[in-house]
Amino acid sequence: MKSIQKKSLAAAAAVLMLGISGLASVGAEPSNAPSELNGDVVEYNARTGLMTADGHVVLKHNDGVARGSHAEYNTKTQDGLLTGGVVADQGNTHLTCDTVRFVSGTQFVAEGNVHGTQEDKSYEGPRAEYSSDTEYLRLPAGGTITTADGSFTADYMEGWMKDNHARGVGNAYVTSPKRNFEGGGDEAEYFGAESGKVVLTGNAWAIQDNNRLKSQRLTVYLDDQGKAQTTADEPAEK
Repeated sequence: MKSIQKKSLAAAAAVLMLGISGLASVGAEPSNAPSELNGDVVEYNARTGLMTADGHVVLKHNDGVARGSHAEYNTKTQDGLLTGGVVADQGNTHLTCDTVRFVSGTQFVAEGNVHGTQEDKSYEGPRAEYSSDTEYLRLPAGGTITTADGSFTADYMEGWMKDNHARGVGNAYVTSPKRNFEGGGDEAEYFGAESGKVVLTGNAWAIQDNNRLKSQRLTVYLDDQGKAQTTADEPAEK
């Protein structure tokens, strides 16, 4: 394989993960209590701070709106639950799932057919967990993160938004049709603060056009101009 081909191989793996940080706000609950709660039946306990609503439930706060069939929210603890075909929108983010639980106004757990989008970025999976105070996103049952460039899939995924750092474990797979690229391994990890470094480990492989690399560990460095340098711990195979 020619040297220039080795350098360009696997460049797309890093690009796929650049948009993850923008997805973190999908479904995140503001720190304050909802400014409006509507439903067919609404109850409020002033002593405990618990509000419940059933039937055509609508929660509103600033520019955020969430809809479902049943809601519970405690104004004192900022814990809440929304179930029944949940649809949430805030700004340019959109979340759909079966249920979403808010904890202390800083964490949410969405379960059941979770699908979040922001502009041209999205994620989906059976469960998504997010902490707004630490900006940590976790897909414990796996899922797929998609951007305009391609997609990143693994059995377990997590991301540290402040550090622009993401990791996928188990059957990790990245693909970018626009770059005619695909690659994978037992694990894929992206370090945005380190020149867009992507590390594929464990039965790692990458294909771009007719060029192939295989190794137990492949490392890709992507610079600001979109160029890449790839290194392998074992000799590359064509």
